[in-house]
Amino acid sequence: MSSRRDRHGRGIRGPLVVPRELGGVVPAPRPSRSEFFADAVQASLDRISQTCPAVLDRLVVGIEDVPERQSFAADHVPLTSAQDGDEHNPARVVLFRRPLEVRAATPQGLVILVHRTLVEQLSALTGFPVDVIDPGADQDY
Repeated sequence: MSSRRDRHGRGIRGPLVVPRELGGVVPAPRPSRSEFFADAVQASLDRISQTCPAVLDRLVVGIEDVPERQSFAADHVPLTSAQDGDEHNPARVVLFRRPLEVRAATPQGLVILVHRTLVEQLSALTGFPVDVIDPGADQDY
């Protein structure tokens, strides 16, 4: 009997990928959406830290999937939340993953949207112009 037979509707039996030693290629696992988003935020922070590290002083950047329902009006879902710091607490910026993903058409578009959104929030919190935080804002990412 063949071990690949679909008996009793239980699905295919046996390996679905040829083992590597027989010439098969096992593709690298793709990052999940949340991992891709976290990587995009980290890339944006790295870029900002190279151009204007002063805006990242006493700042905490966080990621949440969606904002709490009580924090926005019914017709407007925020992309981020920002809170000024004081002498005891650092300033905070929270990026909401799902609303940003919905607005981006492609993965590269999401990377650009995350970066621009973060730069705008940092500009609003610190008073630094967008041109200072991200001098290459007009160029492709």
